[in-house]
Amino acid sequence: MEPQRKTDSGKPVFSRFRDLGRQQLNVELQVHTNWTDGQATVLEVLQTAKERGLAELAFTEHVREDTSWFPDFKAEILSAADGFGDLRVYVGCETKAMDGDGRLDVSRSVLDACDIVLGVVHRLPDGRGGYLDFRQLSFERTAEIEFRLSMGMIANAAIDVLGHPGGMSLRRYGQFPENYFRKLMTATLARGIAIEINSSYLVDMPAFLALCDEINPFVSIGSDAHKLSDLGRCRDKLLELGVGLT
Repeated sequence: MEPQRKTDSGKPVFSRFRDLGRQQLNVELQVHTNWTDGQATVLEVLQTAKERGLAELAFTEHVREDTSWFPDFKAEILSAADGFGDLRVYVGCETKAMDGDGRLDVSRSVLDACDIVLGVVHRLPDGRGGYLDFRQLSFERTAEIEFRLSMGMIANAAIDVLGHPGGMSLRRYGQFPENYFRKLMTATLARGIAIEINSSYLVDMPAFLALCDEINPFVSIGSDAHKLSDLGRCRDKLLELGVGLT
């Protein structure tokens, strides 16, 4: 039986890769503001998203288990979004894997408040409450740990999207094993989770898209936007590569 995505009115609905058209591409589902490490305000992001013609926008701020400001963040978004009725706005978070079993660095209250949850690998836990030093790890070891943490989230975590897959290896080494990408896509499809096409991290987007075309996973479109000029960048890159044009 083919996995089904949730269709709650307040949540994004993800398409499988081969079903992407212009409408499905016209979204920005990873945005950061000055609530954490972004450069723009919520209102500035909304204004720019409207100017760029985006149809859907997800604010996915970085959170941790002790994050206390999320209710105020959500309230600001909901209030500001009232003035942009033609733009569908989601409140979400980006949270990192803490172990290979899928434990996330986020509180239950934040998860319950989200329309979309991105699970990512940002740091590599050492199993003793700290983190491994990337400088002391080979590419092979970094990729293996990142893959294991990602698979744990796919299997067990309350996430909607596997965000910037392979991102730590891509940022440090410019590569991530194709067989790992293939296994991640297959696993996300089996559970009905979207895998992110992220224009900020992907070094070889055409190769990643070729795998998407082969496996046909559910996908999420994200630019990892930290400044206004980033908004819609992933959409535009995909259109340049011919995705969604047929």
